[in-house]
Amino acid sequence: MGKKNKSAIRLGGSYITMMISISLVLLILGLSGLILLQSKGVVKIAKENILITVMFKDSLPEADMLSLQKKMQLNEKIKSCEMVSSDEAAKRLFDETGEDFVTDLGYIPIPPSLDITVKSEFGDSANIEALVSDVLKESIVGNVYYDKDQVQDINANTQNIMLYLLGFAIIVFLISYSLISNTIRLAIYSKRFIIRSMLLVGATRSFIRRPFLMQSLWMGLVSSLIALIMLEGVLTILYQQIPDLKEIQDNRQIYLLFGGVVLSGMLISWLSSYSALNRYIKMKTDFLYL
Repeated sequence: MGKKNKSAIRLGGSYITMMISISLVLLILGLSGLILLQSKGVVKIAKENILITVMFKDSLPEADMLSLQKKMQLNEKIKSCEMVSSDEAAKRLFDETGEDFVTDLGYIPIPPSLDITVKSEFGDSANIEALVSDVLKESIVGNVYYDKDQVQDINANTQNIMLYLLGFAIIVFLISYSLISNTIRLAIYSKRFIIRSMLLVGATRSFIRRPFLMQSLWMGLVSSLIALIMLEGVLTILYQQIPDLKEIQDNRQIYLLFGGVVLSGMLISWLSSYSALNRYIKMKTDFLYL
């Protein structure tokens, strides 16, 4: 009875160790996905902070300017469109330069304007140029300004960063698959003689596989849930240290990431078990002792 208890304790301990190992690997996989999502959020904010300034011509009726503002607000490419009065523009200029041009000149030299920001999906050079061209066709618009170099830098760096992060995520996934697969292979290796005994008494391959595969699915599920708890803890700490991260994060994407971690854990565990089982089922008896 004592030997059975010790054997059960060792078996339970090996399962716990294996699940913790798989959970840590899935945590790393989840963190790589989180980095990828957060980088997309940062890029989105950068694109939506590109400022396009539309300068009106002098001495225009306020109704005409408000009409153009409403028209811009209805444009599907535009995220926000705010009117900037001459007084507000003069105050901004004073804050930036420290010089009071209004007092020196005796009048406000800056006409009213519109501050426009675009939605992130339209934050590339081609879309912004098309928008600027359309705005310039308006008869009441004097000129349109935006930082072309900033737009080009954001889009060029975005492509490079996303490619690097995607490559990193793929590498992490492959490493995760390899580590989880090796962990499960070692567990099944310890039961290779049981598998051989079942074959010798006439058990079919599907009958032998079934309990191992069901066990691997449950192990992958439990390990994934443990990984999600740890990942949620990491997110909580990050949000406490950097509150801005919570504002840029899309909860729907986080739920998709969590679902991906669970699916990856179960799928990798099942595939690894299936592969290892086939190997030992087909292996000749003499090789079992190697």
